[in-house]
Amino acid sequence: MLLLKYSCRDCFGDNHQMFQVVVIGVNPTLQSLVRHLCLERSQLWQCRFFPTVGSYLQAPRLDSQIDLLVFDGLNTTASLEDKRLICFQAPLALRVIVTTPEHDDVVVGHLSHFHSFVGSELNTEHLELLFSNAARLSELPLGEHERRLVGGLIDFPQLPALLSGLDKQLAEPNVSSAAVAGLVSTDPLVVSRLFQLINSPYMGFVSETWNLEVAISRLGYQSLRSLVVLLAMKGGNVQAEQQAEHQLVLDQILAQAGQARSYARSSGFNRVLQDQVFIAALLSGFGKLVLLQNGRETGDAELTEVNPAGRGSYLAVSAFLLTLWGFENWVVAAVLNQHSWQAEGIGAQISNCLFLARAHQQGAVKLNASERQQALQAGFVL
Repeated sequence: MLLLKYSCRDCFGDNHQMFQVVVIGVNPTLQSLVRHLCLERSQLWQCRFFPTVGSYLQAPRLDSQIDLLVFDGLNTTASLEDKRLICFQAPLALRVIVTTPEHDDVVVGHLSHFHSFVGSELNTEHLELLFSNAARLSELPLGEHERRLVGGLIDFPQLPALLSGLDKQLAEPNVSSAAVAGLVSTDPLVVSRLFQLINSPYMGFVSETWNLEVAISRLGYQSLRSLVVLLAMKGGNVQAEQQAEHQLVLDQILAQAGQARSYARSSGFNRVLQDQVFIAALLSGFGKLVLLQNGRETGDAELTEVNPAGRGSYLAVSAFLLTLWGFENWVVAAVLNQHSWQAEGIGAQISNCLFLARAHQQGAVKLNASERQQALQAGFVL
């Protein structure tokens, strides 16, 4: 179960489609808040209310019509099976349960089908952020199969506590690398992976370092955040064989990210763009680890690089979770669009760098004449 990181960033689309929120429960305050916001946004949002789980389950199938599902777990009794069925009927929605962190369901992990929980102090500002994130998720350019793949997942990663701590530190005006290093040192896995990356040939540094503060300074704060997200899926609570598979995939992701950064450097791009390519490459592989955690295996179609739709289904999982956690649009766009040349659009230079880096590794750069000209003008090495 993951705790949602709310974001006020603009949604991807500008088609102003109609969205729908469904509320299950009889909490009058919650219903009043939802009605008020839907009336304010009457051209964008509609609402439906169901007093009980039974009334919701007996209603005509809603499926893809629901963009935001809010379940009042404080005032509505439901078994784990009921919750599973509730979420099953809203596979494409942002699914939120109203509860408290001390609630038994949270403690024993029964909220795995929901993306987030919110407290009883839910207010208008909080609900507006839910509406915004639900719309942003709904407008992700994902196909129906990809959305159902994401909607069918039940084992979501937690928003790493280390990431929350990092964000709090980085928001301080006078944050020091020593303070960041002190926080990172509390997670041995992150520390070991950080040194592995910094001292790898892909990063291009002239000397090795085993000083954590220096390593963080070289990697950069934003790349560090991405590494923390990737390592949120640590492959715990699984059998040794599954842990080995998880480790193999993780190593591949780290190597591919390093190779993509190396390609960006060889193309003469500045440090900022190199870091952005590295970040997008790291986060692209996140969906693979999530799928492994949900029972998929490395040979399954969802983890292959390109599916019949033209891109890896795991990238849809990555994009959904990154959007859910409030990552910038350029990251999500770069993750989704890296399997073909992008003539324009948000994150196009980064996704093109990922596309060409992979093509170079495979020894097959496939561009038409116009795309090749565009790539050369942009400075890419072909």
